[in-house]
Amino acid sequence: MSVHVGDCLEWLSGLETGTVHAVITDPPYCSGGFQESKQMGATSQGVKNTAWFASDNMSTAGYLWLLRSVAVQAHRVLVSGGHMLCFCDWRQSINLAPAIESSGLRFRQEVIWDKKSAGLGMGFRAQHEKILAFCKGTARYPGNTGSVLSTPRVPRSRSTHPTEKPQPLLQALVRVVTTEGDLVIDPFCGTGSTGVAATSLGRRFMGCEREPAYAREARARLGAVGTLQEGQAGLFGGAA
Repeated sequence: MSVHVGDCLEWLSGLETGTVHAVITDPPYCSGGFQESKQMGATSQGVKNTAWFASDNMSTAGYLWLLRSVAVQAHRVLVSGGHMLCFCDWRQSINLAPAIESSGLRFRQEVIWDKKSAGLGMGFRAQHEKILAFCKGTARYPGNTGSVLSTPRVPRSRSTHPTEKPQPLLQALVRVVTTEGDLVIDPFCGTGSTGVAATSLGRRFMGCEREPAYAREARARLGAVGTLQEGQAGLFGGAA
C-alpha cells in the first residue's frame, strides 16, 4: 500500500510497464462539466476549490486532454486483459469515452451507479453516475455482476471527501476486474476509498493524490485496514 503526493501524470510515468491489473479512479467531475462562462463560479459539482482544479477553471478540452493522457499511461502500465474503470459525470461521458479509447484501450461498457435516492435540484434530479469501463486487449473478468449497481451515497456525516464513493460499490468493481493479490492503482485517489476497497479484498494498492491533506487521510485509512487484516490473521491463526 502506498500513496504518493504529486502530479498523477508524473507518478504514472514512473510505474513499470505491464504490472498493473486495474486502474479504478474517480477524477474531479466538475472540470469541463459546465459551459466555460459558468466555470469560475462552480464549486459544488465535484471538488471544492483546490490548487489543481481551482473554481472549476479547467476547460472541457483541458479535462479531456488530462484524462486521455492518464489513459495513455494506463494502457502502458496495465497487463494484457487489464482494466481501466473511470467514474464520469453524465455531461462528459459522450466526450470522455472516445478520448480514453483513443489511447488504445477498448471501451467495453457503461456501468451505472444507482444512488437509490435523487439529488438536489428540480425536474429530473440526478440519481445516478456513470462508470466507463475499458480494457487492454481481450478483457479478463475474474468476476461478474449486473451493469447497474445500487447502493446509497456515503452520508456526509461519515464521508472523508466531498465526493467519496461507498465501499460496497467500489468492492463490487474490484471483484469483477481483479483477483486476490492483483495490483490496483488510482491516480486521483483522494482519501483512499478505492485503496480501502482493494486492500480489504486482498488486492495490492498504489495511489496518487495532489492534495497533501487528502493523501494523509488516505494513508491513515489504508493503515487502519492493514492493521485490521493483521489482527484478523492472528485471530484465525494466520502468519504473524
